[in-house]
Amino acid sequence: MRNRFLSRILRPVLAVTVIALGAVTLSSTPAAAVSRSAIVSVAQGQLGNAARNHESPMGSGCNYYTGYFRTWKPSAGCPSADGVQWRDSDWCADFAKYVWRHAGVPHADVPEGSGGVLTGWAASFKDYGVKYGTWRTRGSGYTPQPGDAVVFDWDQSGDIDHVGIVTSSNSSTVYTIEGNSGDRTKANSYSRSNADIAGYSAPVGAAELQGTASVYGVMPDGRLTYTAIDGASGRRTHGAVVSTATLGFTPKAMATLNFNTLLITEDGPEGKLYRVDVITNNTSLSFNPPIHLGNGYTHDLLAFDGTRLFGIADGNLRHYTINAAKPAITNISTGTTVGTGGFTLKTLTTTGANWILGTTQAGQLISYHINGATYTRHQLRDTTWQVFTNLLSPGAGVYYGHNSTTALNRYLDHNPHDGNADDLTGQTAVDTTGWTQTLLSAQPNTVR
Repeated sequence: MRNRFLSRILRPVLAVTVIALGAVTLSSTPAAAVSRSAIVSVAQGQLGNAARNHESPMGSGCNYYTGYFRTWKPSAGCPSADGVQWRDSDWCADFAKYVWRHAGVPHADVPEGSGGVLTGWAASFKDYGVKYGTWRTRGSGYTPQPGDAVVFDWDQSGDIDHVGIVTSSNSSTVYTIEGNSGDRTKANSYSRSNADIAGYSAPVGAAELQGTASVYGVMPDGRLTYTAIDGASGRRTHGAVVSTATLGFTPKAMATLNFNTLLITEDGPEGKLYRVDVITNNTSLSFNPPIHLGNGYTHDLLAFDGTRLFGIADGNLRHYTINAAKPAITNISTGTTVGTGGFTLKTLTTTGANWILGTTQAGQLISYHINGATYTRHQLRDTTWQVFTNLLSPGAGVYYGHNSTTALNRYLDHNPHDGNADDLTGQTAVDTTGWTQTLLSAQPNTVR
């Protein structure tokens, strides 16, 4: 309160054809000083941490976050937990500082006793923005961004009283996670015109989006394609490049494991699963002959979150843990059934660890948080999404929807894991035509 484009060019194995744009050599995008999605992720993790997301005893002022930073504060009657002696103080600023520090925000790791601008006072977050040129008042017209610090003045006296972390916003509402809100960590929302909001400080070096979406596809005749898309602008930066060789079987579902490894199932009663190793996708696309890993993978849809492979067959969802970059069948677990009969999706992608997203024939857009064999369902949109034949996400709330008119549309969900679509907006299409692939899949977690 107060207070890179990787190019692996080995010996030629399969001839190729290059279409669309000329060849462009891409390089790895330097990491931003901090990503906004990382800040939100830390805040959400603390919100869900039952061991420390409240005062103990409730109403005592004893909290984890003050104990983490300010060891001179009183500790009488406070517990010691999570390796920290909890201490008594107003703690909204300590919570916000903890989130920024653990997300890597510049200057958030400097102790207040060593010249750090961020302290246990909420006003220090306004001071941070003023000092580093990121402060924006509520009346400036600024649109708050995920990861910003929102600063409050409850009585409009000019004295700052409280601070929280912005998780998302839309034209009318800003959504937050705050420490010391009713003696606990809490998710809140406010009208953007609320007079209690003094303004916002953006973290130094925060990037809207960083990284390149690596998108693989399968043409109707079985040839593979590769396209690179800039995560921030949606502009195609490479390709599409198309292989001359074909898969040699009729594909049914595909998931991209990493930059040069695909898993593809065959459309047939045996449910054959193949691994496809890409040799190069720079000025050409070539791949080794598909490796048959095993049978029984009769999934209509596949998606990979970086660790787990999700598959849907006849409305049944299973997930498999994969523990190798180039998996053999022994590197794929036997699988866990999450739900039976209820996952009647038309498309499937992942939006983060243990999060899947899909559309239905009726046009619904649905997000699921998977927890072992259980799940939580969030219906984000009720209609209009039935037009998409493929849905893919490279991370950070970026979604690409591929429709039968061969367009690749682009969307941005500022907080893909908040269970609502208030902050989901349409962006400029990647292309309005030309995407004739029958299957599309993006490498997970390449946009942040």
